[in-house]
Amino acid sequence: MKSFIDLDLAEKIYFYKREYLSTKQEWINEACNQLRNRLNYLNTIVCQKLNENLTRAIDNCIASCRYHFFSYDGPKYKILSLPSTPFVGNYFYYPNEEFKHPDEINHLIENDLHYQSFVMAHNGWIINDDPLRNFADEGQESYLRRDILQWSDLIKLRFGTKYEDCPSLYNYMKEYTRLIATTFHGCRLDNCHSTPLWFAQEMMDYAREINPNFYINAELSTGNITSDVRFINRIGINSILKESHRAFDPYELGQMISLVSESDPIGSFNKSRICKLLQTKPYAWFYDQTHDNPCQIERRSVEDSITRSACVAMANCSTGSNRGYDELIPHHIDVVHETRFYSKWGYQNKQINEKTAIISIKKSLNKLHMDLFQQGFTQLMVDQLSTSALLITRHNPETHKSVLLISHTSFFQPSGKWEYINSLSIEGVIDDIILEASINHPQEREPVRNFQRSKEYINGLEQTKIYFRENVLIEQSRCIRLKSPNSPDYIGFRTIEFTNEFRPGSIIALQISVLPQIRQSIINIKQMIKQFSNSTSQFNKIVKNLTLIDLERVLYRTSAEEQSDGKSFDVYIIPDYGKLNYCGLQAIITILDQIRLFNQLKHPLVLNLKQGNWLMNYISNRLKIYSNTKQLGEWYDNVFRYINSLSRLMIPIYFDLIIRNSYELLLEHGSSLMSSFIRQSSIFIRSLAQTSIQLISIVPNSRLPLLSPNLCEPRPFEEKNEQTFEIIQQIPSLATGFPYFASDIWRNSSRNTFTSLRGLLLLTGRYEEARYLILSYGGCLRHGLIPNLLADGKISRFNSRDSVWWWLYSVSNYTNIVPDGYKILSDKVSRLYPTHDSPIQPVGSHDQFLYDVIHEVLRCHLQLLSFRERGAGHSLDSNMNDEGFNNQIGVDSKTGFVFGGNRWNCGTWMDKMGSSE
Repeated sequence: MKSFIDLDLAEKIYFYKREYLSTKQEWINEACNQLRNRLNYLNTIVCQKLNENLTRAIDNCIASCRYHFFSYDGPKYKILSLPSTPFVGNYFYYPNEEFKHPDEINHLIENDLHYQSFVMAHNGWIINDDPLRNFADEGQESYLRRDILQWSDLIKLRFGTKYEDCPSLYNYMKEYTRLIATTFHGCRLDNCHSTPLWFAQEMMDYAREINPNFYINAELSTGNITSDVRFINRIGINSILKESHRAFDPYELGQMISLVSESDPIGSFNKSRICKLLQTKPYAWFYDQTHDNPCQIERRSVEDSITRSACVAMANCSTGSNRGYDELIPHHIDVVHETRFYSKWGYQNKQINEKTAIISIKKSLNKLHMDLFQQGFTQLMVDQLSTSALLITRHNPETHKSVLLISHTSFFQPSGKWEYINSLSIEGVIDDIILEASINHPQEREPVRNFQRSKEYINGLEQTKIYFRENVLIEQSRCIRLKSPNSPDYIGFRTIEFTNEFRPGSIIALQISVLPQIRQSIINIKQMIKQFSNSTSQFNKIVKNLTLIDLERVLYRTSAEEQSDGKSFDVYIIPDYGKLNYCGLQAIITILDQIRLFNQLKHPLVLNLKQGNWLMNYISNRLKIYSNTKQLGEWYDNVFRYINSLSRLMIPIYFDLIIRNSYELLLEHGSSLMSSFIRQSSIFIRSLAQTSIQLISIVPNSRLPLLSPNLCEPRPFEEKNEQTFEIIQQIPSLATGFPYFASDIWRNSSRNTFTSLRGLLLLTGRYEEARYLILSYGGCLRHGLIPNLLADGKISRFNSRDSVWWWLYSVSNYTNIVPDGYKILSDKVSRLYPTHDSPIQPVGSHDQFLYDVIHEVLRCHLQLLSFRERGAGHSLDSNMNDEGFNNQIGVDSKTGFVFGGNRWNCGTWMDKMGSSE
């Protein structure tokens, strides 16, 4: 803590002439006072820091003593002794492991250079510290503050930040790494977080140069997921070691099992064939106990041994244990100081075998763990039947078989009474009791208290009473009673109650199958799914009869479009979510995609499917009321009957399978009805082409003007209104936009129709619909313009000077793209307004060839057209200034540019709204 003063610098800062002082001596005195004040301030800062460090050191000493001697989860040392159980741990290793009085050590450190060179700091861990910070670097105060939880069997090695900092240590560790990589298949990086990242990376890279498949299992506890990921990615860690002893109660243990398992929750949807790259959690290696964990028998209870191992076995990840756990050794086996041998395997005295302690139970649990993995039990759910009883379910999503483990945990020494465990209701048939087991002992023969350590070998508890049976008949079980029939013919829930024998420290594992009637429904559903891949199946035959207009109804259709049909249907409303965007399947598919991507099993759509059959009924009933989609609706109705008979938990899964597969086939069919350009293009182009199906449909309240009855073939399909006897031509129209411009007078806008006609109709091969739109809008020509808002041609607005040019552009595209497209020029156009001032005319009364209509457009523009909109005023447009209704439009004969319009009217797609001033 020595410090020095640069007096020359101090003189420059503090010694100078001050006007308020009269003599030089007074200047000197003032300079000394200010320097003294500054030094006192700096000393105060240092003093505060020292006091803070000393206070922290004292608090840490007290905390260490409390943990080692008094805490319930500590080792509970019985006596204070040096050096084995001191008041506080030793931070340094001294030469020859000599123990000396602190005063003698200080004297040697200050005076004996040889002694100093062999005093080494122990490694350790600082809670909530940055693992990338080296707490032994120069300037660090962690040893002074006693922040470190020291590991008395490890030395803090000085690796530095590069090879040159300590070449001998680097080379020594590299040789050690070589020996490990050539001897073993993998290694455990113990306390990986305390090794410099650069060094660990180089050593593991070197190990994989020698052994490319070298497996790295790391103990990594940085306390920060970002730091964990950094270590994992840099070092190439295969799995992270997870310790079940860190769970402080059954709920926390259940959460840990869910976290470490590579499982989806039960009821998860099938994965998409093309999966997005998302963040994933590191693969876990889950232990019931590791070599450096405190003994669970000492820390909790002997009854906890079976239940903890059973819970670990049900996790869907790699699992591990430690020698001595299966033998119920009731103390921590110190890998540094333990000198006794393990017991040998055999059947003689003082040897262990499958009858020793819980070895046979662990063998059965390990077999169960392997079987669950190999047989596809990939889904998992953890629940609690009481505060101490865990229910862990592993489920096979293909066979829908489940394995249930009920573990009555014992985190604390059980008393004579325990909490009531709720009965368990099961929807299915109990095939088998795989195993049941428990640990029990008379209170007067408490095994831990009576345990005596052998002086020759590491021995375990011998006074425990172990119960263990496999493949038990239900009526012979000691742990459960079935309160309802287990016959396959019984369609209700099976109710299981737990007996008094199911005490803390007990486990039972059951295998459950679905009811026969549900199994048959699943078989039927899978047969229906096979229809999607069979080109001659009933579903494919139904789909092949659908037109693009039919597909619009099946896949899309907005609320306004659906309501215009007058069939009392609208978009589906999901509680706690709201209205869907479409009546068709696309709205459902969009939500299902998000649910599947993030596995949102509590999404309102999933809950709605679990609670009732409303959505399925909506889909089938809506399609059945239209003649063209009736067969498809009946097909859905048929398959939904099978789905409705399933368990409510299964319904969303199979609903998704049916909807998704049928949706994809409908999309393929839609593409097949389009041009070869679309059919042979990429998925991206085919997806864009779906907009053609989406926006083009027949909407009863947004009809186009009738085409001439003298029109040559092909002609639009016609039907007669049974009430008005009006002839209705089924001409599809193109929506201006969704959702506000999908129906009524707002749907048919010439500008939007003809700017998009080339892409939505011509390039997709929908030539007939394009022809009908060109001829229908052409029939409304007036003043040399076609209307902006069509409104059946009866109340059209002619306030768009660019629409007619988009119309002409579409005619040009039609003649160039469509085979024999030039023939459209000779098609008859039924003029509604043969002259500028004529009233609307009956269809077919004034027919013109299309080329004559085009000629009229060009002539009017060259001669300059000038008019005021009919019905001008507030009733026509409440936002329009009066001058905005006046139009004067023409073509400059010198430049060919179209001119006209005014500042109060948006005459082209580039102009601002007419009300802007």
